[in-house]
Amino acid sequence: MTNKMQDTQLIAYASIGDELPRRERQVYECFTKIGPASNRQISVELNIDINQVTGRTNTLVNESPKCVYLFDKHRDAKTGRTVIRWDVVRENKQLELL
Repeated sequence: MTNKMQDTQLIAYASIGDELPRRERQVYECFTKIGPASNRQISVELNIDINQVTGRTNTLVNESPKCVYLFDKHRDAKTGRTVIRWDVVRENKQLELL
């Protein structure tokens, strides 16, 4: 399942994409490509170990500029565990209103 990137996502990516290290940029680009996703989903999409995704996601969530946020929690169909899905912060900064 792929989503077409919104214009605001393209603008946001252009403003931060060059600032990110290579692996973090790969993870960020994957979120923009497939939309809200868990670390395992990103791991599968990028064909890299989940331990290479988790740290990058944490950095994107916690360090400035904050590029990714907690979207929701859902039950993973494969593992049966509740997991966090992440998504990219939109350029319009609507998250600051919450």
